[in-house]
Amino acid sequence: MARIRTIKPEFWTNERVMECSANARLLFIGMWNFADDLGRLALAPKTIKAQIFPSDDISFDTIRGMIQELSTNGLLLIYDVNGKEYLQIVGWQHQRIDKPQPGRCPAPINGYSKNDPGMVANDPG
Repeated sequence: MARIRTIKPEFWTNERVMECSANARLLFIGMWNFADDLGRLALAPKTIKAQIFPSDDISFDTIRGMIQELSTNGLLLIYDVNGKEYLQIVGWQHQRIDKPQPGRCPAPINGYSKNDPGMVANDPG
């Protein structure tokens, strides 16, 4: 189920966010609605495209490229658990969850990821 999420004003001027393309920034914000309450979701470009850009002419490869762009800029952590890829939104702790639900996706194992983004200084949103 999609959730209501907030965007802080500081999001727009965060240097890591500003390094991303406009569509990647929109994708990032859209992911917040579909991530579980721990900021995690399956790395499934077809599903993500259908949720966030349902009527736009954007390929799954382009979605995957934007995910990589967000990861490279330290906004997403890409990780693998038992052969399945997941995403962790970095800097998620600013989201206020009124009625928290258990996570739907597993946590990264031993901090493993396919990238090494670190944490976002000044939460991105």
